[in-house]
Amino acid sequence: MSCHRPDCEWLQLKNLTGLKVPTLAANADLSGIGVIVGFSMSAYLTLLMLLLHYITIFDLGNTGNEHTAPVNSVDYGILTWIRSHILSWRPSRRFNKAMEKSVLTLGDLNVVTGIGILIAGYSQLKCGISAYHWQIMVFISWFASFSFVSAMTFLQGYFRVNSTMRLIRISFMVIFVGLLISALLPTGSRMWLNAYPDDTEGFYPSMNAACFFTELRMPAKFHKGANFWTMIFSVLLIFGSHFHCGIRLFDPTAGTSRKYLRTIPGRKFKQVLYSMERRAGKSYSLHALVWKAVYLFTYAIFTFVRAVYDICESMLAEIIWLAFAMAWGTIKVWLTRASATINFDGKNYTSNSLSEENFWSFGQILPLVLFLLPLLSMAQSYLEDNAKEEEHMRAIASPEITTRNEEPKHVTVRAFTDTTDASNAAFVHSNTWTSFNLDETKRTRLVDLPPYPYLNFSSHSWYRDHLALLLFQILMAATTALYFLTSLGDVLGISSILRSRLFVIWGLVFIPLASLLHLTIWYLGALVVGSWPGPGAKNWLMGNGEGWRNKSKKSMLGRTVFWTCRIGLILGLLLFTFFLSMEIAGPQSLWP
Repeated sequence: MSCHRPDCEWLQLKNLTGLKVPTLAANADLSGIGVIVGFSMSAYLTLLMLLLHYITIFDLGNTGNEHTAPVNSVDYGILTWIRSHILSWRPSRRFNKAMEKSVLTLGDLNVVTGIGILIAGYSQLKCGISAYHWQIMVFISWFASFSFVSAMTFLQGYFRVNSTMRLIRISFMVIFVGLLISALLPTGSRMWLNAYPDDTEGFYPSMNAACFFTELRMPAKFHKGANFWTMIFSVLLIFGSHFHCGIRLFDPTAGTSRKYLRTIPGRKFKQVLYSMERRAGKSYSLHALVWKAVYLFTYAIFTFVRAVYDICESMLAEIIWLAFAMAWGTIKVWLTRASATINFDGKNYTSNSLSEENFWSFGQILPLVLFLLPLLSMAQSYLEDNAKEEEHMRAIASPEITTRNEEPKHVTVRAFTDTTDASNAAFVHSNTWTSFNLDETKRTRLVDLPPYPYLNFSSHSWYRDHLALLLFQILMAATTALYFLTSLGDVLGISSILRSRLFVIWGLVFIPLASLLHLTIWYLGALVVGSWPGPGAKNWLMGNGEGWRNKSKKSMLGRTVFWTCRIGLILGLLLFTFFLSMEIAGPQSLWP
């Protein structure tokens, strides 16, 4: 293929209507369907292995070194339920090692090929690589980068033992991220693959990518439009994900970040809350009731913030984040391929012949063949004789180790709390209503919440439901964002989300409001149960107690009412958040 120097004279023009540009030629070895499928499959395979590892092997309290990480409430609740009710299978140590070897190979393969693709792309800038092929190259590298991040998340324990290998891969990650972020910068141009420009200047996917790098040095030409915010979002997503990955590799327990972002601010907040608790006291005077209302509102904020911290620190949140980033990259790459079939000069449409990119060729089959390498590595590691012998000798020498690999590891109360003193902390399976200090022998006017020092709430149903509500809110917002991106990606891309009133109002107003309503309804429910005429309301809802042991039907009815109310409350608040946000926000953007 001959090398044509890029023609960037259009940068001096004020209007690009009727611009004559070269015809976009197909390049199946770069943007063919096989290349895209191969890299995306490798990314999703790594994510799938990370999810399998999380469900079956992930150790809630073990960090692989002498430090003990606090057990996360979200991970503990989800994994305990899954391993108790859905999937009790625990992979053997040999299978775990084989999967670890496979992911290690997969991560190395992706980071090396990703760097290679980017270097090859940079080398073609002077030969006139098109904006379309540059964007495809960027998003192929995108898949490789998040596949690498998934692998590093999976292999945190491995790299804490093999520190030299950790440094080598961190070095490759820094090089990869630098190349990828630099490659994303020109995509922020107003004319970068903009299929529906508002000034009818045209859409030219065959423009040379080198010209957009030149435009970066021309502030007067580089307008901060829709593409600019899409580029900013992409850069922040890449940088944030890899920066977080690096921190977790060097700080496995997140002790430093947790100290300054959670422990110290939390201690100050608890002091304020305790001051309000003392002012409210136990009396029912008007002054005490006013302070009680202020205390309850502040307590709700404290609970909401603690739940947000628990979700952000969980491994589940990392998996959701990686899945969202990969889904976003998938949508972008297929939208790019679909949009490049036409040219628009401001007046007329012409077509580009890219059908060759939908046929399989040598360059497209090769990525799929390379996809087999990590699977072969996994099979070899699992089936090799020394691995079998090691597992057999380990089982003979120490049967307890085999048992430990097959049974879920129990977490101590001390590890589960987020304070140094766990002696007073309630743990799992405790009574839901004990956190409200209800006394069934008398009617209760007000409900006492867990007092100072406000130890972990994770044993209580109201807090677990609160975590579930926030998780479903996050999943619903992410799904809606991907839907908007799919529907409007050819027009505004991610800027339709960043500039939307819907997501700003949703995230800053209605999610906190729904959380406040959830806690308020639970508190009112505790008041009703506490003031129920005669004893037995709490035991009826929980299906236990002396009065309900021989009344299975009534006991089942009480539990059914209890769970129906809990599930109905969460579903109702989710619908409330979504539809009211849509109604109030509307389709308007925050700025033009």
